[in-house]
Amino acid sequence: MRFVLRVFFLIPWILFTACSDKENENPTVEVVNPKNGSSIMQGEQVSIRAEAEDEDGTITEIAIYIEGEEVASAAAHSLVYVWSTADMEVSGYAISATAKDNDDASVTAYITVLVDSPGGFNPDLSYGTLSDIDGNTYGTIEIGDQTWMAENLKVTHYADGSAIPLVTGEAEWEALAADAKAYCWYDNLSEYSDTTGALYTWAAAMNGLPGVDTIPSGIQGVCPDGWHMPSDSEWKVLEKTLGMSQAQADNYDWRGNDEGGQLKELGFSNWESPNTGASNSSGFTALPGGFRGNKGVFYSLGKYATFWTTHDQKGTDKAWYRTLYYGNERVYRQYNFKNQGFSVRCVQD
Repeated sequence: MRFVLRVFFLIPWILFTACSDKENENPTVEVVNPKNGSSIMQGEQVSIRAEAEDEDGTITEIAIYIEGEEVASAAAHSLVYVWSTADMEVSGYAISATAKDNDDASVTAYITVLVDSPGGFNPDLSYGTLSDIDGNTYGTIEIGDQTWMAENLKVTHYADGSAIPLVTGEAEWEALAADAKAYCWYDNLSEYSDTTGALYTWAAAMNGLPGVDTIPSGIQGVCPDGWHMPSDSEWKVLEKTLGMSQAQADNYDWRGNDEGGQLKELGFSNWESPNTGASNSSGFTALPGGFRGNKGVFYSLGKYATFWTTHDQKGTDKAWYRTLYYGNERVYRQYNFKNQGFSVRCVQD
């Protein structure tokens, strides 16, 4: 009987020891607002709200960080910080919240958001206007000694009223010869006419004329009266106006520094993230219309802006062009098959 009593006496002590040795539960924390992956228009004020819980203790501190920098903290289980994005660059941002409990255990939650811009023209610059034979109206912008269209061309007739052939099928497009005139809309959807414009073969852009590389090109091509297709050399003039050296301009592939960023529309309304270096400081407002390959397949809407020049590569069925890319702030110069579908920007005579 004496042995049994000793056993019962030990039971409360065992239970007490087990409870006192119980491992602390970490707190939890969540960024409740804004939602992960959401877009915020530049200039908006956003309430960043974080909430924390601790099942076996007390939250002693909660803090909010933007890009790793603490912007607010409190000895509470919830916290709200009003973030003004007026002075923030258009880009992606990491927001995090950290919570600590009375045992000094901590936990962190992360989200990312995009600070976006409405896009469109640069509001700090003055634009002119231009109309084509179909009645479409475009913005125009003076850059140095040149005046460029500030939107992608979408005309379906030449200035004399003759129609440009519309080619939709992949097989029909693949069968096009190097001197074939054709245009299309990306994915054959005319809704893109109001944003990224039409895609033209080189022959359609040139209206069947042979290639030249003069300043000015003297090739009206698909452009409205008083305007012309830019030559490769005229593109170099534009690039040098934005800071590219002559040696860089004469090179090929990716060239220069941030000239592509100066040309690209700001934000993510049309360009995919990260739209590297985009500022549209030139007012050119380059739009990523993608392109149509010589096999008739569409590629890279939102990622590439690709523009024809009047300069062809002699002895080949290829012509020179420019490309801007959502992941690069420079300008790409190269030549490719004439029966691809690229965008067009015209220059004033």
